[in-house]
Amino acid sequence: MAARSGASVGTLVTITILSLLSLGLFVATIVFYGKFSRTQSEKQMAEQALREFVRQEEQQDPQIVSMAQLAGRSGQSVVGYLQSSHRQTMERLSGSGRDTYEAMMERLGNVRLAGVAAATGWTPAQEGAQPPSVQDLAAGSNLLQLLRDVDAHATRLASNLADAERARVVAENDLRNETERVAAIQSRHQATLAAIEEQLDRYRDELNSYRAGTDRARADMDARVERIRGDSRDREGQLLDRISALEDERARLQNQLDVLRGERTKDLFRVTDEYALVDGQIVGTNATERQVTISVGRRNKVPLGMSFSVYSSASAIRPDAETGDYPRGKASIEVIRVDETTSLCRVLFEVQGNPIVRGDVIANPVYDPNKVYKMVVAGNFDANNDGIATESEQAAIRAKIEAWGGMVIDDLSGDVDFLVLGQAPVLPPAPGPQAPIAVVLQYTELQAALRRYEQLFAQAAATSIPVLNENRLRTLLGER
Repeated sequence: MAARSGASVGTLVTITILSLLSLGLFVATIVFYGKFSRTQSEKQMAEQALREFVRQEEQQDPQIVSMAQLAGRSGQSVVGYLQSSHRQTMERLSGSGRDTYEAMMERLGNVRLAGVAAATGWTPAQEGAQPPSVQDLAAGSNLLQLLRDVDAHATRLASNLADAERARVVAENDLRNETERVAAIQSRHQATLAAIEEQLDRYRDELNSYRAGTDRARADMDARVERIRGDSRDREGQLLDRISALEDERARLQNQLDVLRGERTKDLFRVTDEYALVDGQIVGTNATERQVTISVGRRNKVPLGMSFSVYSSASAIRPDAETGDYPRGKASIEVIRVDETTSLCRVLFEVQGNPIVRGDVIANPVYDPNKVYKMVVAGNFDANNDGIATESEQAAIRAKIEAWGGMVIDDLSGDVDFLVLGQAPVLPPAPGPQAPIAVVLQYTELQAALRRYEQLFAQAAATSIPVLNENRLRTLLGER
């Protein structure tokens, strides 16, 4: 009994203990579940808060992981580390740690620095154009690259400034040296001026002395001029009387000249030897063009325009026994081109039925290839055909005449055949009393040349000597 009661008590105690344990476990379970629910709610709230700062996929970003490591080393959270970094960045960029990125960019958009823009290669498209903002300049790259560009530009500017400074120092040294050199030159110049002033003073004294002597010489010259004028008036009267006598003598000589010319012409046309009148032969004919070629040319002094009578033979030139007149030729020709040994002629007329043939002879009673023509040459000529007539080209005209076989003499005389006149010398205005002696001498020479030109022309007209200009001379020489 006692044993059963002890077993029952033990069972009851056991049941009681188990009941208490179950009750405690239930209570603990309820407590733990409440805490677990609260913890889950807090966890969800924490995860929700965490997602607001960093998403699940961003947590795996290497940069976020790196920031977390940096934050852990500094004993900060990632957000705290980012906030601290953001504040420091804003303080460096804008000077205010409270600025946001948008506020900073707005500030950068209002900053326009022409120097920063120039460092990136910006130039104004037109006068007064606004430079781009710092935000615009950094839009293509970043602020760090912009700072590098600005730094490089500043380095270049500093180098240029250093070069300019060195150049300035060199220029200052050059200026200093040049100033010293100019000062030395001025000093020498002042000394030279002083010497010149001293010399000028001596010249003034000499000039005053010369002036006094000149005044005395002028007074003596005026007296001499008056005496010369009186002598000139007497001489003028004597010369007028002499001129009157010479005019009478000229008229008498002109009469004798006309008589002699008439006798000479008579002799030229009264040649008895018909062979002496033959001047050449026909060496070629062109009946279609009515042209012939004769055996005389420039070497025989044949001028352009000269005409010849054509005869079958020399015997046909025999004059009439009663009248003394020469018979008319079978044809008449005129020279139209002169070559060295032959000339081309055109047929003026020919007797019908008796044409010109090779071997016919030609004659002109006044043509004499052996005659040496005497000529006087004066004036300005254009021998080289450059359109400018000068006295120096007169030598070329003289050479042409002599090469043709003529003779050039200096003065008109009774046996002169032609006076060849070019253009009259141009006389410039008379030089003043202060003109150089060379100008005065040149004017005197031109004045003398013009006076001789006029005297030759007047003398040729008075003595009936033919006057040729340059064109007529070239025609006579067979050049035209």
